[in-house]
Amino acid sequence: MNYIWDMLLKADKQKIHRKNIKFVKAKICSPYMEIAFNELNATSLPEDNIVEINECYRFYEIFKDLFNINIEESRELREVLLDILLHYLAELDLKKGLCKAEFHKKFLMKDILNKVFGEELGRNINYFEKEERETFLNGLITLYKTGVSIQLFNKVLRKVFKNSIVYSNKEKPKNMYIYLGEVETKELKNKIDVILDTFLSIDMKPLIFWNQHFGILGLDNTMRNDEIVMVE
Repeated sequence: MNYIWDMLLKADKQKIHRKNIKFVKAKICSPYMEIAFNELNATSLPEDNIVEINECYRFYEIFKDLFNINIEESRELREVLLDILLHYLAELDLKKGLCKAEFHKKFLMKDILNKVFGEELGRNINYFEKEERETFLNGLITLYKTGVSIQLFNKVLRKVFKNSIVYSNKEKPKNMYIYLGEVETKELKNKIDVILDTFLSIDMKPLIFWNQHFGILGLDNTMRNDEIVMVE
């Protein structure tokens, strides 16, 4: 973590609001690093969320006069201004890497939260973790481009439910057996409902299995007493 934008991403990962990070001028810092951590190999934010930085590492032209050693007045104001500007610059750093798809995802997420796609999706999207939301939004963009497909459904499902397995019924092609490999909870139930409603064709008939697999003749690991369910 060598740059201020790293701090924002780390805050997201640790579920810390970005506004709770405070950037301060480092008392002692290296001229070759932007972040002034005591431990160079630190992988998380400090407990107090205060990050010391060398503001002149990349932004000398902006900050060269802000902390002039010959100026003593309004120091507190200048420290607040430093924090505000660095937050702005860090956000600007992150936006430099955005492509068209990232902007599309931001607008899609805004519409989802505003219930444009329905009350249920607007409510249940909050059960998804950040990476799962990215998977869902990427899938939604692909859905607009290519339409509904089993391949897209399987891809999204596997990334959210990593132990999942999807089976098709040869005699009844519209029937699907979906093993999730998870203990059923309200949160997970809402997630699978969102995925089914969004990415699975309306004429498909999914049957969900949670932590108990159904028995398959010839596969011994699925034929265990008290650990399987029966399917007609």
